[in-house]
Amino acid sequence: MAATTSTTDFQYVFDNGWRDGLARLEAAQQLVDPGTQRLIEAFGDCEGWRCLEAGAGAGSIAFWLSDRVGVRGSVTATDIETRFLQAESRPNLDVRRHDLRSDELPRDEFDLVHTRLVLEHLPERHRVISRLIDALRPGGWLLIEAVDYVSGAPISQRGSDLFARTLHGRLELMREAGLDPYYGRQLPAELRVRGLRDTGSEGRVWIMEGGSAAARWFGLSMAQLREHLTSSGRLSASEIDEMLELFEDPEFAAWTPVIVSAWGCRPLDEAN
Repeated sequence: MAATTSTTDFQYVFDNGWRDGLARLEAAQQLVDPGTQRLIEAFGDCEGWRCLEAGAGAGSIAFWLSDRVGVRGSVTATDIETRFLQAESRPNLDVRRHDLRSDELPRDEFDLVHTRLVLEHLPERHRVISRLIDALRPGGWLLIEAVDYVSGAPISQRGSDLFARTLHGRLELMREAGLDPYYGRQLPAELRVRGLRDTGSEGRVWIMEGGSAAARWFGLSMAQLREHLTSSGRLSASEIDEMLELFEDPEFAAWTPVIVSAWGCRPLDEAN
């Protein structure tokens, strides 16, 4: 998810309604889901839990959680665009169209709140974190995952200059729209200062070779940004076309950005 203009006129450039929106989300899920699932499983047996998947995208984690919590549990999956979430009808899955910046969340409700690749794009991210914490029941877990562009550097000589140039153009565009490209590293401290207990964090990074899930994710993201990048003069159409070809070239390789995951538990003796 990402913004197109300013905090006063905020829209997402990564609209799920784009013709290849599902393919882009599925490539990201293929890459990132195993780590997310491993972290959630470390919180304990979640059978019977009430879970919130905020910014659920194509729904892979929401659907996985609905299997894990069983018939006694429930999953609330929210997004500003829910077309892919409605593909599966499950009795313990509640799909809601919801804007984290402005729409209310229930308080003291969930055993687990998870959001991924969302908050770094929201100018109101600090207020949103407070609301996500308030939505936890005492003893509930919060897991937030966000990118950090401390990496995202070329590895192969092939395409290295073009990759660096196109990544810079993309980050300029998205930063102007509200992205904090280094937000991931801030998450551990954010959760500690807000009083969560048993906090922890990790960073995951992959080598993005041409044709891989990571390269498909980055390539489809760049294709979706094409009009914004060319109309703003940040990149030419030929530069974008050449980079899209490199994302399919097995001789090209680069580091992905770091996916930072940070978690913490709401104290048992705390209630609103």
